[in-house]
Amino acid sequence: MCELAFIEQTQRQLASGDIDALVFVICLGESGVRIDNAPDHGVTRLYDAAHHGWCAAITWLLEQGADVHVGLPDHGWTPLHIAACDDQRDAAVLLLDAGARVDDRAGGGQTALHFAGWNGHIDLCKLLLSRGASLDVRDNNGDDPEAHARLHGRTATADFLAAVRAAGGWRSYVDAPRKELLALRRELPTRRRTGPCRARAQARLFLDARVPDDVFAYVLAFWRGPRDL
Repeated sequence: MCELAFIEQTQRQLASGDIDALVFVICLGESGVRIDNAPDHGVTRLYDAAHHGWCAAITWLLEQGADVHVGLPDHGWTPLHIAACDDQRDAAVLLLDAGARVDDRAGGGQTALHFAGWNGHIDLCKLLLSRGASLDVRDNNGDDPEAHARLHGRTATADFLAAVRAAGGWRSYVDAPRKELLALRRELPTRRRTGPCRARAQARLFLDARVPDDVFAYVLAFWRGPRDL
């Protein structure tokens, strides 16, 4: 089923009141439309849309009142969990912007960061960390996201998470190159060397700008490096 068909089908079912056809999600009651009451054996429409990365459907469902924290009740998975697992970054952004709790735990104790790390989705890990995801939450086996990633052979992702931890957290990790560049600029006058090194000369032209350190640091805040999202 394509995204448009998914939305149209849901709209038709809402209009008809065909509760039996709504095996995933939607119930009609005295309080109006509810999209968060899934049966224990099923998933919500929001979860299904997040799984496929259907952003228009996610937006529409949220507008109808879908509960951003209910996905696969039988396993405790949220829509954010499945978005992280399936590397649906745009869907994850929508869910987080709608108030999804970044460190909600599934039935096995895993957070969205566990699932993203387990599947080697480094960019998704970056997104979650930028929204406050914890590196320290342990699942029911005692594994934090880094250990979980390493256990499943996602060495690059595990090393990335370890680097963020070593830096002191996401913000410190992202800002580290900027701080190094600022420190290099301060040291440059005492480390001048003569010689034909073109790279050194180019670096000197940029780093020895005649501006105060605080202004230079402010400018660096707008410089995007490989660690930024």
